[in-house]
Amino acid sequence: MTNTIHTYERGQVVVLIMAVMVALLGFTALAVDGGRVYADRRDAQNAADNAALAAALAIINEGNHTTAALSIADINGFDNDGTTNTVLVYYPPTDGPYAGDDEYVQVKIWAVTDTSLIQFVWPDQLANQVEAVARAYGRNSPVSGNAIVTLGNCAVDGGNTIEITGGGNSGGVQAYGGGIWINTTESGSGCAIDPGNTGYGVTSDTGINSTGNYSYSGETNLSPTPINTGQNNGKPIDDPLSFLEEPQCTSSSTESGGNFTPGNINGSDLSNGGVLQPGIYCISGDVDVSGNNALSGEGVVLYFIDGGLRFTGNAGMTISAPTDSNCLGTEGDRTASCTYKGIAIFVSRSNSSSIEVRGNGGDAVFGLIYAINSTVQARGGGSSSDETNVVGQIISKRVEGNGSGSFKVTYDEDRTFEVPPIIELQQ
Repeated sequence: MTNTIHTYERGQVVVLIMAVMVALLGFTALAVDGGRVYADRRDAQNAADNAALAAALAIINEGNHTTAALSIADINGFDNDGTTNTVLVYYPPTDGPYAGDDEYVQVKIWAVTDTSLIQFVWPDQLANQVEAVARAYGRNSPVSGNAIVTLGNCAVDGGNTIEITGGGNSGGVQAYGGGIWINTTESGSGCAIDPGNTGYGVTSDTGINSTGNYSYSGETNLSPTPINTGQNNGKPIDDPLSFLEEPQCTSSSTESGGNFTPGNINGSDLSNGGVLQPGIYCISGDVDVSGNNALSGEGVVLYFIDGGLRFTGNAGMTISAPTDSNCLGTEGDRTASCTYKGIAIFVSRSNSSSIEVRGNGGDAVFGLIYAINSTVQARGGGSSSDETNVVGQIISKRVEGNGSGSFKVTYDEDRTFEVPPIIELQQ
């Protein structure tokens, strides 16, 4: 039998070959131009990341964040010409999880990719759109400038974050030289502050600031009112010292004639008071100081692993945090008090025991009291000899004035922990 190839069959072969060639061209275009798109996207993302970090640094240094971001983007190949690429800078971000938060800056880059083959099978332009968000923490932080920073959120946890309890005509919580920060989302009612009906109430000479929108207008024993609402765009702040590792002691404290050396120590060993030599004291269990006993020390960090601090009778304390002149060890080492300059009391983040402060006719604490899951309180006093004063700052979950005591906190940026500027890429 003789095979015959008809003319119309040869035409079908040509069509099939053309179809295969188009498909092969598509796959080739996808491989070549797709790889180029991927490479361009990676370059654009790197440029956006670097531009966002540059903008964050400019914010910390109070410079022009837009100029800084555009300059770095240009160096990385994206000159914002409006045709082949566009670079947009938003401070604060306009969308996403950080929208409206002025701790963050956002950079978006849109860029066209030059293609070689894809236009034969895809008529539209190929472009990438990427974004980066960087955090610029340390400028206008609630930690800076506020004598009292309370991190409790009564709208979620219940209770009050600043409260006056007990009797007496001179009780109160008073902030001088700095404001009071209320980290609550309260809106319909004033759950955060309970100033009591007598005494000084809750006052600040530079204002009371809240992330919530309840203004406390007309509230008695609270000054000034209305308070400054909607701070930080209505978002509660996180632990401002989350980057700081907790202290560590590698040896045991010793005592001789009422003088203590730094190290691990049981709280009960301090119940009779004494003089603390400079360094870190890692305390396990409650410290109950009674009678006329007193705790004193300069350049010390009282680190409460568990347990709290209480005073009865005429007992009191006078302690000061480490400074440049009396701190020990190498900064950055958890066992070195130089790492914790400015912190007088550090309560473990897992410890919810209350910390009471009481002076002996003068200032009780010079430095920061850091107790983010604890209540810091003062008892007794008023204008009498055991009135409680803190010179530095308090960062805690709650602050309570109990009894007749006037809990005075005077903000002093030289006597608190210096929060270093933080610049970090978020996304």
